[in-house]
Amino acid sequence: LSSIGRLLPGGRRQVLAAGVGWGSGAVGSATAPAGPGSLIGYTIATGAPVLSDDLAADDRFFVSPLLTGRGVVSAAHVLIPGRERPFGTLGAFAKQPRAFSAADASFLQAVANVISTAVERADVEERVNEVRETERRRIARDLHDDALRDLTHALAVASRDESLGELVAALKRVGQQLRGAIYDLRLTGEQDRTLLELLTEMVELHRAMAPELEIRVDRGEALPSGSMGDRGTEILRILSEAITNARRHSGASIISVDIAATDGILCFDVSDDGSGAALAEAVTGGGRGMIERADLLGAQLEVEAIPGGGTTVSLRLPVGEALEGAVERTCVLLVEDHTSVREAMAAAFEREPDFEVVGQAASLAEARLMLGNIDVALIDLGLPDGYGADLIAELREANPSAQALVLSASLDRADLARAVQKGAAGALNKNVHLHEVVDAVRRLRSGETLLPMQEVVELLRYAGRREAQRRDDLAAIERLTPREREVLQGLADGLDSRQIAEALHITLRTQRNHVASILSKLGVHSQLQALILALRYEVVQIS
Repeated sequence: LSSIGRLLPGGRRQVLAAGVGWGSGAVGSATAPAGPGSLIGYTIATGAPVLSDDLAADDRFFVSPLLTGRGVVSAAHVLIPGRERPFGTLGAFAKQPRAFSAADASFLQAVANVISTAVERADVEERVNEVRETERRRIARDLHDDALRDLTHALAVASRDESLGELVAALKRVGQQLRGAIYDLRLTGEQDRTLLELLTEMVELHRAMAPELEIRVDRGEALPSGSMGDRGTEILRILSEAITNARRHSGASIISVDIAATDGILCFDVSDDGSGAALAEAVTGGGRGMIERADLLGAQLEVEAIPGGGTTVSLRLPVGEALEGAVERTCVLLVEDHTSVREAMAAAFEREPDFEVVGQAASLAEARLMLGNIDVALIDLGLPDGYGADLIAELREANPSAQALVLSASLDRADLARAVQKGAAGALNKNVHLHEVVDAVRRLRSGETLLPMQEVVELLRYAGRREAQRRDDLAAIERLTPREREVLQGLADGLDSRQIAEALHITLRTQRNHVASILSKLGVHSQLQALILALRYEVVQIS
């Protein structure tokens, strides 16, 4: 059986959202406890894969009737992470006793991370659609409440023929309001224009709509000179909403728009000298759209009252190299043999404006055809045609400035040391959340060292000791005679001393002398140690 469980609000129960082997009607309706003491709760609390060969005898947690009722005996259970809170859990269950391995747990966790990315993408798309729908409703409301009201008033004035001047003023207001609505509708198609051009146009529009107001703009230095694409559009919508709130609700005489850039952060402040009513409107009214847009941009939005009266809306957006113009993209190569994991990583990078996945490979052979124009390569260590870190030297030869991060399902010290020795800038466990992978690459590109220097030194020393041991082992193996190698092969075939002697047509005493010589030459104390060493260096084969 397999299951994908989704935590219900409150986090006390989990519903079976998808799965195989549960029978009719269970998926979408069956629930299990997720609180403290339960298998689900234990998985969430530890944050690590939970393996159990015998659920009934496991005293770490209790097992829900959903599992016991279907005769489940063994389980492998992992967390499906989320950015703010877990989405749920992923489980594989057996009705016969089974010992799930660490490799099984790593594979399940990789699948859970893929599910997490898919869920987050769906959530973002839903929120974007909600924001867009809110925007459409706001535009419709503005046209109805303002433009239509003024137009009705203009018609009433015209019918009385009392004051053409008043009629002209009313029609001007209608025109301004319609231009504002049209600006909002057209803004989506203006991604190629610079942020400053769009900002200037937006401020002029608001000045025309409220000529009695003084709207000041203070632009700092080092602002983006190029287009910011969709991000620029969303920034303009937030600023326009802030000005609209101040213009309509604050009773202000002055609205100030301040823009600056410092340390890779774009800073926008919209302030007014009004009554502070814009603060309440921003928090409880149309400002919800501002908050949602800022969240989707990864920006920080704050709305606060100014001592003595007025409101300030502050937007802070990290943009890094975008301050020099268009966003410079980091070209990423993904080398991973599990298609689902690789494609999930690709999706995570492609959601970021400063990354471009320029190649995906499932093997060393495929990757060797994609080494041109690479900034960062993420390389799985366990590839079907060899050791992943062996690719690093070829990558650096093709791109001297390129960097490599290695991926592994279970990074031990030997793997990490060997990878660093071959030139890896860092290592990541494949079980980490995909946004942590993206963050690690971004930190690497910004010049940050992912491993402390002392750790690097220790790893290189460790690798050096391992390499020295390897040279000593190979030298010892070279001293073995052909007959001693045959004796080792007999041990690998599971033969005892008498059977080896008979197979090689030698006496039992001679066989034992050969074994003693093997132990002495290899510097080991038992036949098992000698056999392990022989297997490590492929002196013998196991059929």
